[in-house]
Amino acid sequence: MFLDARSGGLLDSRWPDAGRPVPVGSLVKPFTALAYGEAHQFRYPDFVCRGKASRCWLERGHGRIGIAEAVAQSCNAYFRGLAAEVRQADLASVAQRYGLDGPPVGASADTLIGLGSGWTIAPVALARAYCRLIQEPRAADVVRGMALSARAGTGRAAGLGLIKTGTAPCAHVPRAPGDGYAMAFYPAEAPRYALLVRVHGVPGPRPRAWPGRCCA
Repeated sequence: MFLDARSGGLLDSRWPDAGRPVPVGSLVKPFTALAYGEAHQFRYPDFVCRGKASRCWLERGHGRIGIAEAVAQSCNAYFRGLAAEVRQADLASVAQRYGLDGPPVGASADTLIGLGSGWTIAPVALARAYCRLIQEPRAADVVRGMALSARAGTGRAAGLGLIKTGTAPCAHVPRAPGDGYAMAFYPAEAPRYALLVRVHGVPGPRPRAWPGRCCA
């Protein structure tokens, strides 16, 4: 799905069901971070990620990590820590403001960071929400993390621009272990173009392996 990053206008799409809500994995994390930030004067804590012991996807862990690095590495331990301190009403307000369906009432911290299939969002709405988010001055830490992701994080295969990746339960038939997502903007400074991609059967942190069936 290809958009004008400044207006959110759709330029091209090969995603026939882009209006159908689906799990989008870690692509929800920036909105959970924004809800936390709004309630805490945008002062984000550091957390220590111990990998498997912290239920992070990276078994060896990320160590002590702050918000920008956590966005870049999509650290589950960091965002689970944030989500534990996010009021659901605050996150619902952020979601509504960005034109997104919010998480279900009583959702767990795991759901608030995109784990599982509890929180579903229409991909076209998500792409447009990101176009607004990257222009929001108060989301500067998140945007900095997306730039770092493209250079040295889960989106490093791109090597440029702003990137957020994610992995979600497969929304296809037949089912695969998971679907990989990437939300990308180019150029990093004053982005003009946005691209949301979903790849069947390939998790988000492995974009080099994206030869599979793809929606864009």
